[in-house]
Amino acid sequence: MTTAPNAAHNASATPQRPRKPKRSKTRPLVITLVILIALLVGVDFGAAAVAEYQVSKRAKAAFNLADDPAVTVRGFPFLTQAIGGEYDHITVDARGVPIKDILKDVEVHADLRGVQAPLSDLLAGRTESISVKEIEGQLRVKEADFNRALQSKKLPVRTTDITNVTISPVSEKRVQASGSTEDEIDDKADQEALKQETEDTTAGVRIGAKIDIAGQSTDIAVYAIVSLVNQKIQVTPRRISLANSIGNNLLGQSIQQQLLPRFAVDLDPGTLPVAITPTAVQVDPGSLSIKGKAENVKLRGLG
Repeated sequence: MTTAPNAAHNASATPQRPRKPKRSKTRPLVITLVILIALLVGVDFGAAAVAEYQVSKRAKAAFNLADDPAVTVRGFPFLTQAIGGEYDHITVDARGVPIKDILKDVEVHADLRGVQAPLSDLLAGRTESISVKEIEGQLRVKEADFNRALQSKKLPVRTTDITNVTISPVSEKRVQASGSTEDEIDDKADQEALKQETEDTTAGVRIGAKIDIAGQSTDIAVYAIVSLVNQKIQVTPRRISLANSIGNNLLGQSIQQQLLPRFAVDLDPGTLPVAITPTAVQVDPGSLSIKGKAENVKLRGLG
């Protein structure tokens, strides 16, 4: 019988220790790469922050702003742009810019493309040599400032009872409509017409407001043409309807003649950044804007 000897042999056998898993040779390399990438990203963002600060200082003077604007260098990594001294896209944004006595909260936005600025100069604070291939600038007037401009008008009729002012884009086709033709322009047709109207020196706007008519607080919709005139935003009202109503509900001719002058206003948002010449007006929900472009601009000595 072989059972007993086999049992004795098994009992005397030395128990085997579990094998340790082999340590991966690639793990330390991966950790090192992760740390290196994190350091490079940190350096990249740090260098970008320094450059943004220096450009902000120059933009404040060049754009004639009261405070330092927010500057963002687009694109990643920053260092590859900095080494070549050319940045594809930099944005400059300033909010709450007061202009004259009426406009208190103008927004300034500028897209700078093809910015030439050596990193060594930026880090040293030498920003006089900054040049830009193309700048697109925009000055935005919001509803509160628009309402403030309405209140400031000196007319034989009251303007202080105009409240709850809203601004929204509509097609010029809708503004020009009258009588039965207004009923033919539904929201879908208006949106289609609006898409076909590209940036131009005119645009359509719907001004919502609450106003006192014969002692009654009434919601109205004023349809007007916004024009670029002498580098200003000119609002010319064409007709007034009752708001939140179905179909054509134009106010009576005599009432319209009294109310229309209250909504005719010229807005002077100041000059666009640097040497930009205004070329278009734009209506967005809640604001009216002037837009323009300039090419091959030097920021040196401006402001």
